[in-house]
Amino acid sequence: MLNDKNKMSIKLKLMIIFISIIFILLSSIYILEIIIEPQGFVVPSYEKTDIEHLLSKEKLTEEDYKVLFYQTGLGKPAIDELLLNMETGIDEILKFQYNFFAERNVLCEKIALTTSQESFVDNQGTYRYGFNLAPYKNGYVLITKATHTLGWRHGHAAIVTDAENETTLEAVLIGQNSQYQNINKWRIYPSFIMLKLKNADEEKLNHIADFAIQNMHNLPYKLTIGLFSKKDPETEEIIGTQCSHLVWHPFNEFGYDIDSDGSWLVTPKDIANSDLFEVVQIYGVDPSEIWP
Repeated sequence: MLNDKNKMSIKLKLMIIFISIIFILLSSIYILEIIIEPQGFVVPSYEKTDIEHLLSKEKLTEEDYKVLFYQTGLGKPAIDELLLNMETGIDEILKFQYNFFAERNVLCEKIALTTSQESFVDNQGTYRYGFNLAPYKNGYVLITKATHTLGWRHGHAAIVTDAENETTLEAVLIGQNSQYQNINKWRIYPSFIMLKLKNADEEKLNHIADFAIQNMHNLPYKLTIGLFSKKDPETEEIIGTQCSHLVWHPFNEFGYDIDSDGSWLVTPKDIANSDLFEVVQIYGVDPSEIWP
């Protein structure tokens, strides 16, 4: 009888330990989710200033571009592109500045069992666009911090494959093959980064985008690509991809390893921190530390 009581006591203790571990794990995840929530949308902590006198200059200095970046979220490629239109360029840039400093309503909701996403909404909770997109071209890369799973803000990435028709190629969710999306969906994300390969002409960017179209479309979502299968399959068939790998592989094919930490898993953060890119536009992130 005593042995039976001891066995029951041990089982009870083990059950209490198991339940305690689960409780601590779930509590930790909940706390992490609360901690990372403010990272989903950052409004500048500094003042909005007058930039019209800079935009009227015949030639901008590096310091001018830095001021404009902090005031509008627009990098040099976007500023130069917009100012080519002398009639509307300045007004367009001022609109970017207004949106850059605007407060927005942000909704965080589940998009999968363990994954949440932040989106801009109006006062009624309906999705709304929060900003305009800077001029973009084929081969540009889009990144958001808006998605997170179990306390890890992993974000999402895409490549522009048909700028004329507002098309991106993306691996969106586990269980779905990579697919074409409309680029305007990115305007509901409270955090946004647009990148361009440094010193790359349109021909090079078109080749990279074409490679993505030919090789990265309609692939199964494979989160472990690079761990149990080759990150770069070389001559082998590509058996799957995930959002960052889909972006990374076309650039790597042309000799640009945009994975800044070089590990088996390429993430949106790795791409955002690559020295091979220059910033075209940011929104809802800190200009001094885009993704620390």
